[in-house]
Amino acid sequence: MRRRLKQVALGEVSPDVLIVDARLLNVYSGEIIDGCQVAVAEGCIAWVGRGKRLSGPGTRIIDAGGAYLSPGFIDVHGHADFLVSPVELAKAIVPLGTTAMLSDTHDIGGALGRLGLEIMIRSTEDLPFHYFLTVPAHCPPLPEIEGRDLLPLSEFRDFLGHPRVLAVSELTAWTRLLAEDVELTEKIDAAREAGLRLEGHTAGCSFDKLAALAGLGITSCHESVSAEDVLHRLRLGFATVLRHGSIRADLDVLSTAITANPDLDTARVMLTPDWMSPQDVVAHGYMESVVEKAIACGIPPIRAYQMATINPATYLRIDHRLGGIGPGREADLIICEDLEHPRPRLVMVGGKVVAEDGLIKERFPSFPKVKVLDWPSHRVPPLPVTPAAFALRKPETVVDDGGEFTAVHMVNKTVTRPLQVAVAVTDGFMDENRGRCIAGVLEGEQVELMYLSLWSQLRHRWLTVPLSGWGAPVGGLAATVVHETHAPLVLGSSPQDMALAVNRMFEIGGGIVLVEEGKVQLEMILECGGLLSTEPLEHVAAEMTAINRYLQERGCPWDDPFFGMNFLTFTGLPFIRLTPSGLLDSKTGLLGYP
Repeated sequence: MRRRLKQVALGEVSPDVLIVDARLLNVYSGEIIDGCQVAVAEGCIAWVGRGKRLSGPGTRIIDAGGAYLSPGFIDVHGHADFLVSPVELAKAIVPLGTTAMLSDTHDIGGALGRLGLEIMIRSTEDLPFHYFLTVPAHCPPLPEIEGRDLLPLSEFRDFLGHPRVLAVSELTAWTRLLAEDVELTEKIDAAREAGLRLEGHTAGCSFDKLAALAGLGITSCHESVSAEDVLHRLRLGFATVLRHGSIRADLDVLSTAITANPDLDTARVMLTPDWMSPQDVVAHGYMESVVEKAIACGIPPIRAYQMATINPATYLRIDHRLGGIGPGREADLIICEDLEHPRPRLVMVGGKVVAEDGLIKERFPSFPKVKVLDWPSHRVPPLPVTPAAFALRKPETVVDDGGEFTAVHMVNKTVTRPLQVAVAVTDGFMDENRGRCIAGVLEGEQVELMYLSLWSQLRHRWLTVPLSGWGAPVGGLAATVVHETHAPLVLGSSPQDMALAVNRMFEIGGGIVLVEEGKVQLEMILECGGLLSTEPLEHVAAEMTAINRYLQERGCPWDDPFFGMNFLTFTGLPFIRLTPSGLLDSKTGLLGYP
């Protein structure tokens, strides 16, 4: 192959593909060069320049017509293991110009353990898209609270040598590293010895803790929420990722670190959506929308493109293959008419046109299904579930006619606060779905309450607490996709509807079920381990839109209600979460309830 590239470069043989009349976006030199030609052979770039290359009878000529020619976009921190399968996600975003991704795997690892990682590796082989993967070092983040690690050190090591495993999944449990946790430290040491990058998740870290984590080997962070955060991370040597997607859309703020410091070296700055919901991909796009937003925020276009191409390729140590348009690199290219609005009309991966005018030109394989019988046992409660499973477990201070409970209050879709509420209880159930806040951010107020219940294999029962702030008094909403352990979770105002929702959820093999007054109103099947749909992204987007719209019409105030539910057990966010061991306060630890 290399000999043929040399021959094409010297004009001795003709290329397979010849792109002519292109405005080349050279991310190596930071220039836009008019009137370029690019010769492609054996799936790689053989020659780039302003001269003319001779074509042969078998050469495909692609006339760029003076449009911009850019490397394909690389998402340096994606999540292709959540709701939409990696195959269907790639099919949806390749026509938008994203040709490669480093995908985290902690969700599929949390749901299916080793099997999940093996599925991710097998299912992303030989696609007309480049998937690179991480391996989770903590699965779940806090084993002493959330249950046994599904990927112990011996199995963790098995994935370190895979050629497409380039990094360790985002380390949300960074406090364990600072506390010198033995098992996690051993995993990190093994990953460093194998040459893997270590993805950080350093939300809320002080400068000194950031410095300590950098010294321990963390190589990147995507959790900046201010310009100061960006500068701190850059100055400490982190590869710094600016996030703008469905979880947080921060570029308006983060971009000022660059626009206010025009001489700042941005070679270690990258862009990512982090995660884009299926409905947001349909409405807004993917990496090309983040690049467009960066330019709109005042980041010079060339720099914005570098942050989505050569910078991530260099960070991931794949710049010899991807990230730029230069001889020897794989021909992952996009042609777009407008530099500031980079949705492409043509996308090439490995020298083949895989999408044109928004339409896929290559075939993608199917994605495997994983039945409930193959799930880790901690995710499957005894069935059928009865309404009695969701009775509020009374603390010692609670008498038959009521008492005090700790409730989870949703401040927004990601932040929660603990409330102490006085609730009337009969036979383990709230007499009415309301109570009085006696301590917390709503002290003195009457609050509307629902049940929130998580299946806990550690306690061998459902753990039920009051929930406030949800806003939509639905009968029962159950899900097996719950970041990031994916233990079954259900919320609702009716224990009868909650039980029906959970039982139906397992009947369909995992997913999301919404029940009102004894009837299933909406359901979404997630046939790969109760985590991923095998349907096209547009289909998943329509189902999620229907669920969210129903909840919003019932009074939920969040822009993505299901996403808010999904985070009610995620210990990486403040301040109070429901875990398999009970309520966890991020400041004070386990509360000993329920």
